[in-house]
Amino acid sequence: MLKIKPPNYIFCPFCNKKLSNIKEEDSRKRKFCRFCQWTYYPHVAVGAAAIIVKGKKVLMVQRATEPYEDTWMFPAGFVEYGEHPFDALKREIKEETNLSIKKARLIEIFQSQDDIRSPGHFIFFYKATVSKGKLKTDKENKGIAWVDIKNPPKIGWKIHKHIMRLLQQKLI
Repeated sequence: MLKIKPPNYIFCPFCNKKLSNIKEEDSRKRKFCRFCQWTYYPHVAVGAAAIIVKGKKVLMVQRATEPYEDTWMFPAGFVEYGEHPFDALKREIKEETNLSIKKARLIEIFQSQDDIRSPGHFIFFYKATVSKGKLKTDKENKGIAWVDIKNPPKIGWKIHKHIMRLLQQKLI
């Protein structure tokens, strides 16, 4: 379990009254609104990422913004509210690469350790095959390329570095 703290709500998101009460529930202290009875159950976000291999190369995108601006990563993104991780994968791959997923297999679910935007979120990593098409990325990225698995560019995210090591060891 990661040692991270959830957002610190000051006001109730339902009745807008100041949260001042803490209640013990399931051996955890939780913020509680005494006016509308709302209890805050912290939760994490979810992301989906694609490992798309072609021969001895893998498809990666270069980040255009912080965190990890200018480093490379596997095409990925956050799951929208109500969206299934596989549907998010298809959407993100289309947005970030201009390609369409033909098929994908879930490889592993990891917990992010170094994303300040959503600490502790889960990332569903899929190994995917894509349709042929012209590579084109979106405004979130400044580059897209098939990179040599044995000699990759600088990768920012810890989990993405780990995935690259697994590819290099032929464990994926």
